[in-house]
Amino acid sequence: MSRADVDAQFKKINRLSFDIKTHLPSEKNGLIDFRADLAGLLVVAIASSYENCVKDILIRHATSRHESFGEFALRHYDRLNSKITLDDLNRYCKLFHGDADKFKMDLNKRNGRVLNRARVDIKQSYTQILSWRHDFAHAGHRNTTVEEAFKTHLAAKRVLYVFDDSFEICEISSRSRQ
Repeated sequence: MSRADVDAQFKKINRLSFDIKTHLPSEKNGLIDFRADLAGLLVVAIASSYENCVKDILIRHATSRHESFGEFALRHYDRLNSKITLDDLNRYCKLFHGDADKFKMDLNKRNGRVLNRARVDIKQSYTQILSWRHDFAHAGHRNTTVEEAFKTHLAAKRVLYVFDDSFEICEISSRSRQ
């Protein structure tokens, strides 16, 4: 999966956020509760897009190894839930290509660069999206804004770029051995 493929998953999120901000600006009176509900729905959609990215990456990688492995991954990971934690991503790396340490190391490097440049922790942002999603989907808690959710997503999605890159590197090295 290329970065463009991962970003394609996020186009709907970008559009949804833009439409909410355009049609229901935060300055408009009487919309606080409605916008809070939309922010909750937005984080549910964001977490769902993360789930789709992870599934697509796992299935693509498995299929590149062997068609039967791809079919197994398609069936087995068809029902991932939207709460795919960082530990889950590590576990998938270990299961699918045995190199969870590389993913952890690359994620820490990327996180350090973003922290130094933008003062944003991408791992914490990823975890925050999942937490907001859980709070809204299971308890109806409205604890973020549309703007904050989207800003957090812009940082959090980098975790999935690193996850995808870890599989790309593995696929390239696998092809060179054949």
